[in-house]
Amino acid sequence: MQRRTFLQSVALSSLPLLSGSLANSCKAEEKEQRFGDLLIRPQSTDHLDILFTPSRPRTVRLLQLADTHFHPGDGTNKATEEMLRGLVDRVKPDFIIHTGDFVNNDSSKPVEWTGMDILNGLQVPWTLCFGNHDYPVKQAEGSLPLDDIRQKMERGFQGYHDAATGRHYCYRYDIMDKDNPQPRASLFFFQVGYAPGDRRISDPQLAWFRAQMERDAQRQVKSPITVFVHIPLKEYHDLFESGQAEGDKAEKVCFDSDTGQSFQDFSASGRVVGVFCGHDHVNNYHGKWQGIELAYGRVSGWGGYGPPAWKRGGRLIELDLQSPEPRPQHTEVF
Repeated sequence: MQRRTFLQSVALSSLPLLSGSLANSCKAEEKEQRFGDLLIRPQSTDHLDILFTPSRPRTVRLLQLADTHFHPGDGTNKATEEMLRGLVDRVKPDFIIHTGDFVNNDSSKPVEWTGMDILNGLQVPWTLCFGNHDYPVKQAEGSLPLDDIRQKMERGFQGYHDAATGRHYCYRYDIMDKDNPQPRASLFFFQVGYAPGDRRISDPQLAWFRAQMERDAQRQVKSPITVFVHIPLKEYHDLFESGQAEGDKAEKVCFDSDTGQSFQDFSASGRVVGVFCGHDHVNNYHGKWQGIELAYGRVSGWGGYGPPAWKRGGRLIELDLQSPEPRPQHTEVF
């Protein structure tokens, strides 16, 4: 199967990544909110705590979605909505993580945001790791800057880090239970760029990650980390070529601009136990590479490429906070 043709975007000299609404209050600056067994407590724009308080012992249930590619005009949004509603009803996630290409915001055709109503209407808190198609590359009618997308996430909790290099949508969640004030597990989220050479976790984001590790060492935080990002790391290719992967590979691993530095930093932390991505719609394999679980999410939308017979769904990720070292246990769900 050939690689998608619509990924051939043209690099622009500049993009309006931020909007004039920055003075507005952001999700990461609001007070704590409860959603079922989760109490979400913003600590800063790039750090949120989640207190997990079930009435009986059970795992935290995270549902990864990927590559919905919401766009107007052909009925695919409705098909995606029906699938997502059924999926949420069946697996009952505590939290939804969308690993990017939420919408075709880079299209030259008009962009619409009914997909945002769909995700907000699922009545489950969620977050979004920006993918390469989420940027307003061609500034078509209806396209939005990244921060305006964040503002539309009514039940969404997406963080960011402001640095001298600009705003970067890298952030973390620390998950705790009521019996332990220290995090039991941590989730880290990264954006990727849109242009050739930038489709990877950027250097400023990796610098942020290393700074988080230094800060955690000072606080004696040692919780295992699960990473979410849109584009696969180069090591996904290495994993499959080694013969140690489980699942299907129906297209080339498009790690784009990744150089291996991301995996090197994750491995050096001694804490990253899993990485989950999207981007390649008809790859769904997973496996351990140098002690870190690498897994593709299941393509979730009918708006992107892929044969009709390739089932749309998600990946259910469970964390057992009672385990000495909670590692992600996962399976595809439809």
